[in-house]
Amino acid sequence: MNAITIPNLGQLEKFKTLAISVTSPESEAAARLYLNDVRTAGRRLDLDIRTLKRPHQDSIKAIDEAARPWRTVLAERDQALERALLDYGRMVRLAAEEANRKILEKYEKKVDRVEAKAILENKPMPVVLPPQMVATPLKSVEADGAKQTIVKRKAWREDLTAYYAQQNNFEIPLEYFVLDTARIGKVVRAGGSIPGIEVYDEESIAVKAN
Repeated sequence: MNAITIPNLGQLEKFKTLAISVTSPESEAAARLYLNDVRTAGRRLDLDIRTLKRPHQDSIKAIDEAARPWRTVLAERDQALERALLDYGRMVRLAAEEANRKILEKYEKKVDRVEAKAILENKPMPVVLPPQMVATPLKSVEADGAKQTIVKRKAWREDLTAYYAQQNNFEIPLEYFVLDTARIGKVVRAGGSIPGIEVYDEESIAVKAN
């Protein structure tokens, strides 16, 4: 059997050595462009694979094997870029929230001083203009023609050891239980709670080409 050649290998090769670090607005902008590139390359790879398979059904397994490492590379870079962008966004958001808290605290003290002085001098209450606040990161960002949006979904993880430890006369070992994940997911998405299940918000970045 002839060796399978994946199209556009030159474009895919660059992702193997892609360095990922988001520590500034400039590197954030660059990472967003890379994330667009990675996801576009993933969609193109899927299309190329379908094109390769169509006339060569007997070679489908070989094609999948040849594509698997590149799928892994793209998935790893996708996850790393998304994680770095989300971590940086959280860092910037927390810094902005802390800065705004201090700004408001300073503003409230100023208002108290001005009002106290007006009362003392029997003058009308002056208007103290509100301060300019620090902007928080946008939920959606345009990057090279693609819209990247932070989306949240309810996720869950099990925390059953402590829960079952509280149950009296519970002698069946924990490893013999199989969770009904579909039912748990349905309850969590509906806003419900289940003993032994921790619910949390999971963030991801959706990329939509314009």
